[in-house]
Amino acid sequence: MKCLINYGEIHYGNVPHRPDQHGIIIPGARGRLLATLYTAGGNGEHPLILLFHGIPGNEQNLDLAQALRRDGFHVLTFHYSGSWGSDGEYGLKHNLEDAETVLEYMLQTDGFDVDKDRIYAIGHSLGGFVCGQLSAKRKEIKACALLMPCDIGRYDKIQEENSFAGKSMSTILQESTHWLRGASIASFLKEIQENQSTFPLETIAKELAEKPVLCVEASLDRHTPPSSHCHPFERQILAAGGTQLTVHSLKTDHSASDYRIELICIVTDFFAEMLSEKDLGYS
Repeated sequence: MKCLINYGEIHYGNVPHRPDQHGIIIPGARGRLLATLYTAGGNGEHPLILLFHGIPGNEQNLDLAQALRRDGFHVLTFHYSGSWGSDGEYGLKHNLEDAETVLEYMLQTDGFDVDKDRIYAIGHSLGGFVCGQLSAKRKEIKACALLMPCDIGRYDKIQEENSFAGKSMSTILQESTHWLRGASIASFLKEIQENQSTFPLETIAKELAEKPVLCVEASLDRHTPPSSHCHPFERQILAAGGTQLTVHSLKTDHSASDYRIELICIVTDFFAEMLSEKDLGYS
C-alpha cells in the first residue's frame, strides 16, 4: 500500500488556484439538490470524483474527500432528494435519478476546471448501490469504488440467507424513515419488489466487469456483511470475465471506525493509478 496522502509538503499560500470549497445548488427533477464541491489546488483541469453517501447519510466520508483533494482530485458530494435539506421526497429510484442529475450537471458546467474525460465514483453503504448502478450505466464513469456496499436489491434473498443481516437491513430502513422526507418501509419494499430484475448488483456485473472496480469489505460489518452484499456481485463480475476487480477486506465495522487511515490509503492508491493515463480507453 503506497498511500499517496501528503499532510503538509505542498502549500499554495497567497497565489491563484488554491484548494477551495463550493456550495452548489443543483437543479433536480424534484427541486434543489444540495451539493459541496471540494476543488484541488493547482492550475489546469483536475479529475473529478462523485462521492455518494448511504442511508440516511450520517456518515459522509468527508475525510476521504479531503484526502482525495490533496491528491489532486475534485470531489463532489451531495444529498439525495428528501434528505438533509434537498427538496422532494426520498426514494431508491430517486437516488439513482439524482446521481445522474449530478453527473450531467458537472458534465455541462464549466468554471471548475474539471477534466471531463476523467470522472470516477465512490459510494459507501447504500451509496455503493447508487455508485455501482451509475457506473454500470454511464460510460463517463471510468472507474468506481464501493465501500461496504449495501446491495439493497438483494433484500428478499438476504432475508432468507441470513436472518441477522436481514433484520439489520430492516431496522436501518425503518430508522432512516425518521430522517428522510416521504420515506416509509412500505415505499422501500414496494420499490425493491418492482425492481427485482435491475436493482441487485449482480444484474449489472457484466457492465462493471468492463471497468476498474474497487470493493472494500469489512469483516466485522453487522449491517452489510460481505457474504450477503459483496461476494455475490464480486463472483458475477469474475464470471463475466472481469479482470479489473480489486477487493480489500478490513477487520473493522460498517463505517471503518477504527480503520479510517487504512481505508483512505486503499482508496487513494486505487484512484492514483487512474492518474497515470489521460484516457482509459472506454468509448
